[in-house]
Formats: sequence, C-alpha cells, structure tokens
Amino acid sequence: MNKLILSITLIFLSSLLVLAGCSHNSTTSKDNAQNTPQDNPQNTPQDNPQDNPDNSQDNNQQDDTSPTIQETQQTKTFVLTGENFKFMMNGVDNPTLRVNKGDKVVINFQSTDGFHDWTLDEFKAATSKVNSPGSASVEFIADKTGTFEYYCSIGQHRANGMKGSFIVE
Repeated sequence: MNKLILSITLIFLSSLLVLAGCSHNSTTSKDNAQNTPQDNPQNTPQDNPQDNPDNSQDNNQQDDTSPTIQETQQTKTFVLTGENFKFMMNGVDNPTLRVNKGDKVVINFQSTDGFHDWTLDEFKAATSKVNSPGSASVEFIADKTGTFEYYCSIGQHRANGMKGSFIVE
C-alpha cells in the first residue's frame, strides 16, 4: 500500500515538473515573439549594428522591412445618409470621400427619406437597398488609386444627382 501511494506521488510530482517546464518554455517563446521587430517597430531605429557585429545583417533586414511596418492598413469609416436625390455627411451634400490606397473602407448608410443604396462599381461595393428609416453597411479595401463615382442605383436617382466622388490617393 505504501509503495502504491509513493508511486502515485512520484508520478504526480513528475507530471507537475514536466508541465511547469513546458509552460515556462512557451512563456519564454511568447515573450521573445512579442519583442520581434515585426511586432515592435520601435526597436529598429534604436538598434545599433556596431554594438553586436553578428547582428549587423539582421539590422539591415529590419531596416528593409520598416516601411512595411509603417504602412499599416487603416480603417476609414464614413457615415452617410440618403434622402431624395442626394447623399449627406456632416451637413454636406454628396461629399467627396478620400482614402489612401490599402485602407479598409466602411460605409455606414442610412436612408432618411425614400428607398436608396450606396454603390461603388470599381470596388464591387454596395450596401443593400433600404427604405427609410433603414440602414446598411458595406466594407471593402481601397486597392487601386484614382477618382471614382459612388451613387444610388435606384431608378433615376443617379441621373438626378445622387452621386459623389470617391478618391483613393
């Protein structure tokens, strides 16, 4: 009986040591991963290749990747309303929407008067058609530069002036 209790205790303690060793290694790996230049771009400018000649090659690679780190995708959200034959944003009729190439664009659209939608053909982006006081949203990536026209696709709304410019720089 004493041998059985001793064996179970040893197995239990051995298991604890193995688990403690595994969790310590994974924490260390996680901590090291959090300090990589890709996750912390502030490390690259302060690194000095002269401090450690073995790292001079790595520091050059970090400098090469710095622009990628700085060119992070931003989300641009526009809140538009639609009423008969015009879009509105902050009191401006058919506003010009400006974003940068690569931005994630979110259009939050609400019909305040009538049946409308928001459409941008070049990015295959469109909200669903909604009747007031309905709302709809669409998200897309602005992956090409230029000036494009957004519009309401209902009937003759576009021809009647329900359109605006979408500029990607």
